[in-house]
Amino acid sequence: MMADPQIIYVDDSGTDGKSKIAAAAFCVSTVDRWQELLKKWGKIADHAGFELRNFHTTEFAACRRDHLCQQCRAGHTTVKDHPWQRWSEEKRENVLNRMAKALVKNVEWGVGHSYTKSDFDEHVRNSPARAALNEPVAAEYVTFAIQRCGGSFAEWRAANSRDDRLKFVFDNSSTREKQDIAKVFFAAANDRGQHENGIEQWFNPEDVTYESRKITHQLLSADMVAWTIASIRALHMFGRRGSRFVEAYWLAKVFVSTEHLKIGYLSKDTLAQWERDKLGDAAAG
Repeated sequence: MMADPQIIYVDDSGTDGKSKIAAAAFCVSTVDRWQELLKKWGKIADHAGFELRNFHTTEFAACRRDHLCQQCRAGHTTVKDHPWQRWSEEKRENVLNRMAKALVKNVEWGVGHSYTKSDFDEHVRNSPARAALNEPVAAEYVTFAIQRCGGSFAEWRAANSRDDRLKFVFDNSSTREKQDIAKVFFAAANDRGQHENGIEQWFNPEDVTYESRKITHQLLSADMVAWTIASIRALHMFGRRGSRFVEAYWLAKVFVSTEHLKIGYLSKDTLAQWERDKLGDAAAG
């Protein structure tokens, strides 16, 4: 009898053209543990007075007593959809902390990577390394972050001798992003002989779906992680007076205290080294 697969929920941050940071996150667990997380989140939502289908970390952080989010200002959503706009600071922190701690308890492993779009442009997208390599390299900002998460996941799987089957669930993406993801991340699944040490040998392309977080609430786990690392990196790189990042610090405090949730950023030096390494590999090959 085949064991239940690991299910990986994937989300990104930075598809907005105004964002200077790109990020992506993987959250990995089994079906049973995902169901436990949904039950816990459901209880938190019921007690606090909101619906998970209306929750989105970006909108939660942007919608509060002294400042409404863009959706509420435009009339697309109301206090019925975003009741947290009237919550006290204490309640906001309590709810986010409880959601984050439930995530940490039930997610078996997770990772998130972020970087500035300008560094990606210089050392990846516009680098001669992309043309010189035989392997596909992401063209879209967030796809490279997804690719890096995949590499970290493969390393974790190898280090822990994991051979579970895999199923990937992505938050709905644009057609262009889906094409880029298919090219750089999933095409190798059809050529397992070339990728014996990667995660590609453990899933088939049909084990990949794109779903809405309004229906598939497990996607909110990767949403929370990706938003947190993107927000923290944006503050460190482009901190602006008057900007509010307190929610990111609430979440980061919970996430970084764990051993199985790895979040961080790729610095300019890291991406420059990636470029040098790839150019060196191309020249040697």
